[in-house]
Amino acid sequence: MPELGAASWELRGPGTLDRLGAPLQAARYAWAFMRPRSGRLAAALLAIAAGAGGGCGSHHGGAAQGGDDGGDDGAVEAGGAGDDAGTDAPAAPGDGGPAEGSLVGDGSTLSDCVPEASLLYVVTEERELYSFDPGKNQFNLLASVDCANGSYANSMAIDRAANAWINYGDGSLWKVSTKTGACTATGFVPNQQGVGLFGMGFAAKSPGSNTEQLFICDLQGGGLGYIDLSTMTLMRFGPFAGSLAGHDAELSGTGDARLFGFFAGSPLGDAGSASVAQLDPSSEAATQQWTLPTLDTGSDWAFSFWGGDFYLYTANKYDQAHPYSSVTRFRPSDGSLTVMDQDLGFRIVGAGSSTCAPTTPTQ
Repeated sequence: MPELGAASWELRGPGTLDRLGAPLQAARYAWAFMRPRSGRLAAALLAIAAGAGGGCGSHHGGAAQGGDDGGDDGAVEAGGAGDDAGTDAPAAPGDGGPAEGSLVGDGSTLSDCVPEASLLYVVTEERELYSFDPGKNQFNLLASVDCANGSYANSMAIDRAANAWINYGDGSLWKVSTKTGACTATGFVPNQQGVGLFGMGFAAKSPGSNTEQLFICDLQGGGLGYIDLSTMTLMRFGPFAGSLAGHDAELSGTGDARLFGFFAGSPLGDAGSASVAQLDPSSEAATQQWTLPTLDTGSDWAFSFWGGDFYLYTANKYDQAHPYSSVTRFRPSDGSLTVMDQDLGFRIVGAGSSTCAPTTPTQ
């Protein structure tokens, strides 16, 4: 397979119109192809429409309040909307931040990676957080993460300080310490611009930069967007184009400024084969795509990038004999799919790697 190329992003400025002719910052988008991916997603959307929201979750005696997640995570804590917590501070000239007038926030400004940020992390349907060392093929249970009062975990991303950002089934977004499991309310308001549930991943602003952006993918087929962490505002780029049009994905980004999507295949996901694609946020199209016709994504699926490979987590809860997640490594350099583990004993619904994770093979 061709070598994965690194590139910085060239994004559109304010006032740009999407392909439907509507401003990218419009309050609502009406996608002709909106459809729930599963009964779980449809139920969550109904809950959001009925006014369900994320309250103060609890873990080990209760969630930390305000901007303190209760753990020494080495990062500026995310606060509520408008509190300018510092995670999207303006970038200095030449540091790899966005050009003036870009729609994209500047991301975090952490200068160093903590050791824990080199690992992978997964969150389960049972609201448990694990670290995953792909070199040892070993999962380590870290904490229960019931931040949203019993709502299921939907997706997850990991920042450079090894904090987990978890989107729950009620649409809420929480910041969770991977050291203590403490939950911090971010102030994110669910259902912004019509986006209820989303896949997400952090990616560096330019190759080697320590500034990063939290990208999201609307799980109703509405395409890419991002969250400005200084205001907790969700912004859209627009729907996917080309072969990705109308599809949804989980996301994973890298420290060399690449963004990837894992697109579900049949029978329970989108029609057609599963695939992994390198995404261009400025065009909402794939710059490279690998189809995985032999991979069954099942009912619960997630993925993460590490060391030049993709780790795909898939489970079919309706398979009574094998209802739990399997781990499959996809190696784009030679096109191989290798099952690393099966029937883990839990179902993975979200996964993440930080922009500190290795981008090239470690052996």
